[in-house]
Amino acid sequence: MADRNGWEAHYGDRLDAGIRPPSQFLLSHLDELPPGRAVDLASGDGRHAICLARRGWQVTAIDYAGASLERLSLIARREQLAIAAVQADLTEMPLPPAHFDVAVNIRYLERSLFDGIKSTLRRGGVVVFETFIRDQQQLGHPKNPAFMLERGELSARFADFDILASEEGRFETESGPAYLARIAARRP
Repeated sequence: MADRNGWEAHYGDRLDAGIRPPSQFLLSHLDELPPGRAVDLASGDGRHAICLARRGWQVTAIDYAGASLERLSLIARREQLAIAAVQADLTEMPLPPAHFDVAVNIRYLERSLFDGIKSTLRRGGVVVFETFIRDQQQLGHPKNPAFMLERGELSARFADFDILASEEGRFETESGPAYLARIAARRP
């Protein structure tokens, strides 16, 4: 689903669906996250933005698909959550430097964003990053190697951060089994 129409249809079909549970990895690290501003990159249906906003963060949710952001905005208004929904292609939108206290990137991979994610965090800010590794091909989606990390790649990308947690392998997740790399890391 690399094109906008595919993503719009995917999220448009889910406008009346309930909110999916957030990543278990994110939930397990909420107490380590500094308060303040958070960004949810490739926010999709907004499950992570909602989770953070319900716990007091001011969240900017960025996604390519307007349908997903429309649904997220409705929920945010209904629950009076501090969520700003931004429709943008992350490969074309520079992230503001030293602006966020928390950056969340769950099940999305665009290698060109690593430096932007690092620099958008304030000193002491924490990134929570979880995405597929190549072993995921054994289970199905995604199949394209461009959307999967090599083993060790995620921890290497954040080697200049203080690592709070780092793990790789097959995990039982909120949406079933998946081969993932996960990291929580603090900008020094």
